[in-house]
Amino acid sequence: MKLTCLLLLLSVNLVLASHVYAQSVVLSVKATEKTIMEVLDDIEKQSEFQFFYNSKLVNVNRKVSIEAKEENVFVILDRLFKNSDVRYKVIDKDIILTTFQTVEVSQALKKISGKVTDHLGEPVIGANVVEKGTTNGTITDVEGKFSLDININAVLVFSYIGYTRKEVSTDGRQSLSVQLEEDTESLDEVIVIGYGTTRRQDFTGSVSSVRLEDSPVALASNLNALESLKGNVAGLDIGATNSAGGEPSMQMRGQKSISGSNDPLIVVDGVIFMGSINDINPNDIASYDILKDATSAAAYGSRSANGVIIITTKKGRAGKPLITLNATGSMQTWQNRPELMNGEQWLESVMTRNNSSDLSWLTPQEVLNRDAGRERNWLDESTRTGWVQDYQLAVSGAGEKLNYYLSTSYADNEGVIIGDKYKRISVLGKINADITSWLQIGVDAAYTFADYSGVGANLNIATMMTPYGMMYRDETNGLLEKYPQTQSMVNPLWGVTDGSRDNIDKRNNYRINAYAVVKLPWIEGLSYRINYAGNMSKNKEGDFYYEGTYVREGAYDDESRYTPAAYQNLLSKTNGTIKHKMTDSWVVDNILNYKNTFGKHTIDLTAVATRDRKDYEENTLKGSDFAANGNTALGISGLHKATTQKVELDKNRRSNIGYLGRVSYSFNDRYFMTGSFRRDGASVFGANQKWGNFAAAGAAWNITRERFMENINFLNNLKVKLSWGKNGNQGLDPYGTLSTIKNGSSGGIRYEFANSSNIIYGLQADALGNANLGWESTESWNTGFESAWLNNRLFFDLDIYFSKTTDQIFTRDIPVMTGFKNIKSSMGQVNNRGVEMTVRSINLENKDWRWGTSVTFWLNRNKLVHLYGEDLDGDGKEDDDISNSRFIGKPLGAIYGYVQNGIVQEDNLDYIKANGAIAGIPMYKDLDDDGVITSEDRDILGYTTPNFKLNMSNTVTYKNWDFYVMLTGTFGGGGYYMKSNTAAYMTNGSGLFNSNSIYIPWWTSENRSNVYPSATFSGDGGRFQGLQNRGFVRIQDVTLSYTFREAWVKKLNIQNFKLFLTAKNLATFTGWEGGDPEVGTAVRDNTYPVLTSYSFGLNLSF
Repeated sequence: MKLTCLLLLLSVNLVLASHVYAQSVVLSVKATEKTIMEVLDDIEKQSEFQFFYNSKLVNVNRKVSIEAKEENVFVILDRLFKNSDVRYKVIDKDIILTTFQTVEVSQALKKISGKVTDHLGEPVIGANVVEKGTTNGTITDVEGKFSLDININAVLVFSYIGYTRKEVSTDGRQSLSVQLEEDTESLDEVIVIGYGTTRRQDFTGSVSSVRLEDSPVALASNLNALESLKGNVAGLDIGATNSAGGEPSMQMRGQKSISGSNDPLIVVDGVIFMGSINDINPNDIASYDILKDATSAAAYGSRSANGVIIITTKKGRAGKPLITLNATGSMQTWQNRPELMNGEQWLESVMTRNNSSDLSWLTPQEVLNRDAGRERNWLDESTRTGWVQDYQLAVSGAGEKLNYYLSTSYADNEGVIIGDKYKRISVLGKINADITSWLQIGVDAAYTFADYSGVGANLNIATMMTPYGMMYRDETNGLLEKYPQTQSMVNPLWGVTDGSRDNIDKRNNYRINAYAVVKLPWIEGLSYRINYAGNMSKNKEGDFYYEGTYVREGAYDDESRYTPAAYQNLLSKTNGTIKHKMTDSWVVDNILNYKNTFGKHTIDLTAVATRDRKDYEENTLKGSDFAANGNTALGISGLHKATTQKVELDKNRRSNIGYLGRVSYSFNDRYFMTGSFRRDGASVFGANQKWGNFAAAGAAWNITRERFMENINFLNNLKVKLSWGKNGNQGLDPYGTLSTIKNGSSGGIRYEFANSSNIIYGLQADALGNANLGWESTESWNTGFESAWLNNRLFFDLDIYFSKTTDQIFTRDIPVMTGFKNIKSSMGQVNNRGVEMTVRSINLENKDWRWGTSVTFWLNRNKLVHLYGEDLDGDGKEDDDISNSRFIGKPLGAIYGYVQNGIVQEDNLDYIKANGAIAGIPMYKDLDDDGVITSEDRDILGYTTPNFKLNMSNTVTYKNWDFYVMLTGTFGGGGYYMKSNTAAYMTNGSGLFNSNSIYIPWWTSENRSNVYPSATFSGDGGRFQGLQNRGFVRIQDVTLSYTFREAWVKKLNIQNFKLFLTAKNLATFTGWEGGDPEVGTAVRDNTYPVLTSYSFGLNLSF
């Protein structure tokens, strides 16, 4: 009975909902001796209604006269078809016309019924079903079912927004089962731009879109909101994440700022996001739109020089409420881990590098372990198998007037490095409502708690520690020895697992977004929108170092070092720090938009007034010396018990205000133009430069809409585009333009007088202000095309760009007689140019199989055009900044030094004599041919930036199976993507006579290596750099999933059930030695590795 009542209630609601739009929209019609078809066309132009009818049954050529003013559609249709046999049915925004004559003509027609489902087997509600070549059609109901009278052997056309249009021949059949596939190109049709949306075909700029929701990319185990973009967008570099809860680096179209930020601006749900990217739960993201050129990003003016990443979160879908559970468990490992020397190799290495043959330097504990055959790999001891748990529960739904999405998630990551861990809890609630036909409101709120507390093991020490070191002073009880014994080196796990150090890092983020849209009735197409976004972060960070931190070095069996009495003597050294950080920010946008179509002309006007503010406050309490207190039992919570206490306060504020005007125009969906102007003010700049002007313009031409292209069938779409714009970058901290002083003890100015014990502190001039310090501005050009070929099975997009960034913000040295050492100045110019290509193809598509491929390629070159404008050597050319490796006319990231020419061999007598060299050390080229290696022989050896990037993904679907693989490649060559990695070549040079490392086949008289120096070589003053190419190819993502569509799934009322396996960073192919080439981890670096993860998960919807 309850089920019957529920179904009855649902049916009533559906009936009522189907009339809501029709009742709320008012229309005006005035027709004199016009055909019914013309009247229907007029109604469609005024509203979102669409009429379906069979012209053989409904006489739409009959002329009528009708006049109606501000009436709903029911009244108008009743009058239009009065005294006729035409009847109508309104379903949402679709109106179906039928007649009583249907039965009489049934001999020439036949009835066909069926069901339309999506790729998941779910019914598609409201799909259009039309008999090809006619206007005869209908739409599917809430179960995806339809019924239609058609001509014998007719072809039916099925379509729905977001899905590929499909034609099906009836061939005498009476029922059909049709499955529609998602059309990614259609989904890309509407893109999100600054303060609004537009159709991709209308836009003149460079925008890339990634639809994450329901894609195989979303199945990968990503705890960061940006990782899904990696390799999917040409021109966008997303760095590797190598720690639990870490944030990757990001850069778009090369490095533009020398000393300022190069991060793109983040926008979430249409509003500038002023929090941390880790506060956004990846499971809540529906799509990304990446604005790359100046025209695209110009709407955000002073902060968009580095591009804009727009994130759109999920919302409810039409239909009944949906409960979704996503669960993933992952195992993490460290692939390609450096292989350390074993005990005997280590002993040979130490004796060779020190020219020694005895082992008297071994400590007793090392001798004990060696004699017992006990060796320890300290990288093994510092690592473990990592685990990730990620769960999300969401409830969503949508009706005619209401859309809601509620989500909560929990993530727990124990990294491979012991002590590296991360937990996150997040909650998101969104609701959007159409209050009336002219008023829409929405609000969403989110809370994120993240816990980074803990300290990870030190990999640098773990790499160098002796294999015979004593890890435990009491292995039975797991008590660590602080000094295992390698020249006073501390156990890499000390302070991690022994309790000698507490670390707290807990972060709370609260955010709320609200908006209201008013469609102003007196002018069609005119609307006003107000956005408000508030963001607050409250973080607590702290460290406390207990007595165990300061245990003295001693013999391995000297237990007196760890007694309570010994700890009591160390209380004066214990100390701690706790910080309370709070960031409070808000953004308010006022947006006025007018959009309308006049025949073949479409115009879109936008005016924006925006303001934002960000306040930061940090309170720090430091405490040291707990001897008087007698204990540290309270740990970090007892800093107020310390003998010496210090409180520090830091506060700052930055504010922005901006005004934007933008106009977009299109003619006949063929010619497109966009222009914008923005004026921004920022508090961080000098008094004379607080305001900046930023303009942009673009044009595009859809060539395939021209008549001369009508007979070219292999080319479905070709749009060429050109744009120019100027954007800004706020690469400056608050108060950076002001003169500052230091007072109190921090200033260092002390006055002491003999007749008083009081100390009087003076004021010290700290920094010289610059009222003329202003914006870094980037002026850029972009041209290219977007194309579709071979019946929309091949897509090829190309962008070529050039940018010029001027007024770089530097800290310049000035003469000390001014009383200051330096000043911040605006000067210098960096140019960037590059090419981006994206190719997508549908290689195979039939009933059971679908195979698609995507390839992205990009290349960027930058050049330092101007720097300080100085010519101190009088050669008529601007001077380079050699100390900072900045060279006029060369790319940023230059590596400057001596050109290595192999290893000095015993027969290189002239070189040995001229340079006082010995065999087995690096040899360098004599570039000035004076016979001696001097500073004049230095040259640019290469660049840290990549040569180019190339990525490829493949998605294969077979029935219920989906397979996805992504290959990413970053390539060097030509001197690009180089980095120093001296420890990969040098046996010596760590600063410790007996350190461990990877095994190196060092040079000897018998092994005359021309790559590796001798074991005794410990460096030559920085000349030897040991450069290596970091180029690599990586199997980044592999996903295999199965979607259950069997009958038993429906019987359990399960809407979607998917199981999947994923692998991330499955394999890396590189010539780089040490750690990961993308991070650039050299041998002996204390940098955490990029991990390989294997995941199993499920998606379940009810």
